[in-house]
Amino acid sequence: MLPTRVARNGTAFTRRGTFAIKGGAVKAEFRPIEEGCECFACRHFTRAYIRHLLNVNEILGLRLVSIHNTHFYLQVMREVRAAIAAGSFAEYRRQFVANYIPTRRVLAARALAQG
Repeated sequence: MLPTRVARNGTAFTRRGTFAIKGGAVKAEFRPIEEGCECFACRHFTRAYIRHLLNVNEILGLRLVSIHNTHFYLQVMREVRAAIAAGSFAEYRRQFVANYIPTRRVLAARALAQG
């Protein structure tokens, strides 16, 4: 399952794109993985603490990122189903894609695919 697979590598999904929690950029970020997220990990732990757990190979770090990523996917799918039922999926997709920033790796793969 993709949400847990990338979590094992220390990557979190957010509405703005993915980011590596293991990196030094979040070393002093004392906010949740994603602001406004209601998952257990975001309600109880900071990015800095989860980063610490991941960097000392503590299994709790992997589990917390897995919880967040799974929650994220389930929430997005609830929203997709609601948008389809309301007949507004095209607008939902447009807004989601407009706010989602792909990683350099994804952009490179797209460029290769386009020739």
